[in-house]
Amino acid sequence: CQDHVAEPPSARSVSYLSILLGTTTLKDTATSSSSPQAVAETPPPKPTIYVNDPPDWYFSIYIRIDRSGFFHTYPHLGGPFKSLKEVEKAIESYLHDKRHKTLWNEQAGDEIIIRKALYWPDGRTRKCSDEHVVEFTREQMSLMLQALLDKYNEDRNLVGDLAYEFKDFLHYQTICEDYKWYKHFNFTTKTKDGIEDLFFAEVTKGADDALVANCFCKIESNENGHCYGCINHGITDMKHPNKADAYSGGHLNVYLPFGGCRRRPNTWTGSKEDV
Repeated sequence: CQDHVAEPPSARSVSYLSILLGTTTLKDTATSSSSPQAVAETPPPKPTIYVNDPPDWYFSIYIRIDRSGFFHTYPHLGGPFKSLKEVEKAIESYLHDKRHKTLWNEQAGDEIIIRKALYWPDGRTRKCSDEHVVEFTREQMSLMLQALLDKYNEDRNLVGDLAYEFKDFLHYQTICEDYKWYKHFNFTTKTKDGIEDLFFAEVTKGADDALVANCFCKIESNENGHCYGCINHGITDMKHPNKADAYSGGHLNVYLPFGGCRRRPNTWTGSKEDV
């Protein structure tokens, strides 16, 4: 434990991020997105971003790659960044600045073990109220949806007054079907002219820790597509597209594993879940 504490802040995050965003993946993403011929002949791709979970921390950092191959981080850590190395340095700096300045000074082994059980690296207590967990989850999910929305705008050439801006996070539910996880969301957007719209998103995990939006679309408030996954877990206000084939999860009449018990998402007192 003492050796681990003595590590430079985020020492493992660099190698983790390198694996997360391999050069082949980045090259393929930038090339396919920037090709005019590909855009003209095929429909817009599914919005895709990447998630980085810094080891030993309680939050995620989302990464979007634009058509030109530049990297954007959520939360905003500077940039856009020209290279993966710049992203790694920005994350290292961010974690270093957040780390508590005195809590992890050299201590006896038992003392360090106790402190690590009680506190996160920034000194925040690992035990918190349900209300705090809910608010933190909203913040994390909002960052993820903002990254996906920016990707959605870019893939459809929605810029300036036409671009959608993230406004409010409304509903969220995790669904498990045939050993695959889906997350359903409702959120609102606005444009420069003040028009507000309701969106639905279904997000699942892809290859290389990518987060892929199987469905990411504007819907009307009176749409009422059926979803067992949301209804069976009490999320009756979630609005789904009327077209059932627009989203993949929620069509089987099943509950979450372990008796349908919903665990607290992204809590600071349990294991983190990727989104």
